[in-house]
Amino acid sequence: MTKLKTLFAAIAIISFLAEAQAQDFSFTTPAGETVSGSTLRGKVVVLLFSGAQDPQRREGLKALDSLAERFQDRNVKVYWVSVNSPAEMSNDQLKAASGGYVIAVRDPNQAAFKRFSGKLAQLPTIVVIDQQGNPFGQPRGGFNPNSDFINDLASTIDKLLQRK
Repeated sequence: MTKLKTLFAAIAIISFLAEAQAQDFSFTTPAGETVSGSTLRGKVVVLLFSGAQDPQRREGLKALDSLAERFQDRNVKVYWVSVNSPAEMSNDQLKAASGGYVIAVRDPNQAAFKRFSGKLAQLPTIVVIDQQGNPFGQPRGGFNPNSDFINDLASTIDKLLQRK
């Protein structure tokens, strides 16, 4: 019986740590507000990590905006996450860079980028986060405008929304 109690205690600790890990990121908006993992729980979240120096940024944002528009009335949030500091890209530039349905936020110390991109660590990187705040699938690096990545992402989002 003691081994069983120990096993349940270990499972509870692991669950607690996994939940805490799922919530340990935050971004800032151009207006200085904080968007955190805990405030996004219950939603499917798409993060496009990129920067001002990324030559694919505009094309990637345009494609991602069409995805965000497709899911605008559902429990989905789409963010363009700038890895630039305010000195590299002002808040006005950050706000102007996104537009449309994609929300622009900043990860200036790149903590979330490093956490979610793993060994990939290339820009741009796309990460999908499930309703519990956990990364779903592998991060997607690069942007190929000739690929069907928007429909692939849409399929992934649909699967997550059906799981609830």
